[in-house]
Amino acid sequence: MIFEVVTTTIFGAISLKAYRSKSGVGNDSKKINKIFALSGLNVKDGNQTLTAQQIKKRNYDWGVEYRYRIPLGRSFEDYLAKQKVIESGINTRSVKIKLKDFKELKLDRNIFSNIKSLYTKKLTDRKEIELSYDGMLIIRVYNEPLPKMVSFQEGKGWKVVFGATRNRNKLIFHDFEKSPHLCLGGATRYGKSNLINCIITSLIKQQPDNLKLHLIDLKAGVELCDYENVKQTVSIAYEPEEALKTLENAYNLMRKKQEILKRAGKKKVEDAGITERHFVIIDEVGELNPDEAVDKKDIWKDGILIHKSERTIKAECQKYMSQIARLGAGLGFRLILATQYGTGDIIPRQCKQNSDAKLCFRVQSGTASRVVLDTDGAEALPKIKGRAIYQMADERVIVQTPLITPEDIEKTITPYIVQKREVVTVEAPKQETGRNSIVITKTGLS
Repeated sequence: MIFEVVTTTIFGAISLKAYRSKSGVGNDSKKINKIFALSGLNVKDGNQTLTAQQIKKRNYDWGVEYRYRIPLGRSFEDYLAKQKVIESGINTRSVKIKLKDFKELKLDRNIFSNIKSLYTKKLTDRKEIELSYDGMLIIRVYNEPLPKMVSFQEGKGWKVVFGATRNRNKLIFHDFEKSPHLCLGGATRYGKSNLINCIITSLIKQQPDNLKLHLIDLKAGVELCDYENVKQTVSIAYEPEEALKTLENAYNLMRKKQEILKRAGKKKVEDAGITERHFVIIDEVGELNPDEAVDKKDIWKDGILIHKSERTIKAECQKYMSQIARLGAGLGFRLILATQYGTGDIIPRQCKQNSDAKLCFRVQSGTASRVVLDTDGAEALPKIKGRAIYQMADERVIVQTPLITPEDIEKTITPYIVQKREVVTVEAPKQETGRNSIVITKTGLS
């Protein structure tokens, strides 16, 4: 009986293989070459047609990786712009069945029906692809899509979980000690504020005694107000005027730290054994764009500025952001800027240039993608909340970022909530000051 079932399975597999060969399904390599030709990616040089040359093909558990030499006259961006076309073409009746799939079948009298069901399932499964470039065009074809939901998980030290990758859903961590500054982008409701909450909650959980937060929530406080009264929050702002005070205060604290290190003969907080880290986090940095200010005229009286215009306030905010980005890394200050807008100098150039780490959710255009990542790609992401491109220097990977719930946040911050208090501000250090002396004044920010 067992022999008959096994024999039936083998012949069923052979029949299926023959059918697949006859129908031409499952051959992604040939499909990709045809897609290149039909989508205009080949190059005409007189009577000669230059095509992408396949150099290597390698099978993995997760799918297949193809490597191509791009023809003269084409760039990686040309192929990236056709990513949706390539993925759609590959998914045209695309089927790939492996031996391990047959191992999951029941060896009973319904074996043919089971094989047919397996084939139907594989036929309707949708593959996803990733494109990258390292001197050659790399196309990764994944047999299974990324999960659409990843639960919030804490990291360790100053490392925060940024999500799951396609490598067997392996978690990827961002280390703020190695890459202090981060730029976030993406269209509204795709996950920026959720990830900021993941970062803050994770850091409070992991470093409750060493974390200092300088929060600016320019969405009327709807995203970061939960952290207003936790002990880790130095200052929180909801309007541009408050944002200026928060940024100025953070900058002055940074300068004081600089003086302490100078006196100690150290260059970085790590060398001095300082465990405290300051995170300046701005949700919707686009609201601090001076070019979008309505009030653009300062008011002076007897040579004294008595009214700063909205434009001046926002310009000063960007000045402090740029200074923290340039000087803050070695002084224990980290800058996280998030925006949904995709045009102009929304993210100050100095901040962007000093941020090795960038993460972008889906956006509407290549232009918007380039604002955050300096390259296209985020506009081609699927319409899945939490799906993003995480970019570190020359490394680029698609991740499904974790989802944090209000219950996760409340459970973490409740032990650290303190009575509502006045915020202290620190004046800029003077040339002649006593060791570790600071000037403190009280404000009504909170």
